[in-house]
Amino acid sequence: MRGLADAINRRDPDAAVAVCDPDIEFLSVLAVSGKAYRGHAGMREYFDDITSAWEEWRVEVHRVASGADGRVAIVMTMHMRGKGSGAELSEETGHIWTLRDSKLLRNEPFREPAQALREVEGAR
Repeated sequence: MRGLADAINRRDPDAAVAVCDPDIEFLSVLAVSGKAYRGHAGMREYFDDITSAWEEWRVEVHRVASGADGRVAIVMTMHMRGKGSGAELSEETGHIWTLRDSKLLRNEPFREPAQALREVEGAR
């Protein structure tokens, strides 16, 4: 998860793809169209979509928690500044990630980060 956060902060889609399973399914609370991004090509499209909407786009990781079932929760704050408008937004979110062979396979985003932690920590 931290590898993807670092890639986002560097705006480096190649680094993002490197930590993702080829069959990744990524859902983002920032997605321009609300769609799922699938596969490595989808991750590159996600970076294009976000870059088209946000002048600034970075994440700050606060907590990572592992569950006994292998899923991992991450709590982070996303910081954005709109392209053109300059409007700033910061939002704390959570994600639960499923991994395959130590690569990011699927996520479930939560606007309420505590819910992601409860679900993963309850699986311990």
